[in-house]
Amino acid sequence: MISKVIWLILLVIPLLLQPFCNSAHASEASEPSKQEKLSIGILQNHFLGVNSLDAEAAFKIFARTVALTYGYQIDVTVRMFESTRELQSVPLVERIDLIVLDTWSYLKMKDEKWLEPVFVSSDGDQMACRYLLLTRRESKLNTLKDLRGKTLNLLASSNAMLGIPWLQGLMQEHELGMPEEFFGVMEYYTQPMPTVLPVFFGKKDAALIDATKFELMIELNPQLKSLQTIGSSEPLVNSVVCLKRSGWSSERFRQDLVQAMAELHLKPSGQQILALFKIGRMVPFEQSQLDTVIQLREMALSRKNKNPGAPGRLEKSHGGGI
Repeated sequence: MISKVIWLILLVIPLLLQPFCNSAHASEASEPSKQEKLSIGILQNHFLGVNSLDAEAAFKIFARTVALTYGYQIDVTVRMFESTRELQSVPLVERIDLIVLDTWSYLKMKDEKWLEPVFVSSDGDQMACRYLLLTRRESKLNTLKDLRGKTLNLLASSNAMLGIPWLQGLMQEHELGMPEEFFGVMEYYTQPMPTVLPVFFGKKDAALIDATKFELMIELNPQLKSLQTIGSSEPLVNSVVCLKRSGWSSERFRQDLVQAMAELHLKPSGQQILALFKIGRMVPFEQSQLDTVIQLREMALSRKNKNPGAPGRLEKSHGGGI
């Protein structure tokens, strides 16, 4: 499913833009519509399990709603990028207006002068989420070392990509080598249920999942509380909302987008929708918010430099549910 940040941008903001329009906007809306262009970039690794055509259609619906609210005519282009390297190679005149990056990808691009981080998302009251390593209490697998040669399910989906580098760092800290060599079988899933339930039923030994999704699963099935946490990450921010710094055909259009995202939590209707997605608000970006992710990435780079030939393969990958 599309990450929470993306769904807010696509579905929520258009519903809330109208209350933010002041008299100046109303006056502008009565004038002839102004032609604008909006380019949107999508990184494939931030849309795992999402059909690219569906994502493109959702972005265009969002832009069309903004156009109707503010009196624009918007020509929208959506482009899928396979990597940050491809995004960085875009010519100056074709720079992307709006892009939502996972923080790992953002850190790869943070020195790009044209890219301005504007917001991070909060999960509930927290801007960041923890990743959990879960086992059954009855299995007597109580430590990471106990999992040598065992089976591990990992959630690798939109807005939940940092668990894997955290696990790699944790294993480095305990001098256990690389996950691909330590575990007997590793299987990757894009949905929470098939990640966790096989562990609950004793068919798999351990699961790696972010705490937010696991807490939601517990709300639906309280019996999952019987699983124990044998490892927990520091809070990690998953997503950064970025805009290009300059070159907009209309600075007002850029300001409208920023204003709407910043004030979602101030309106009752916005609060209801944020609560539905278990998001507190869109939080203005500060570099310090990414400190824990930066530390994690520095560990990964150090590990790569020490062992440049380390494997990075996936054993199996699954996208469906149970």
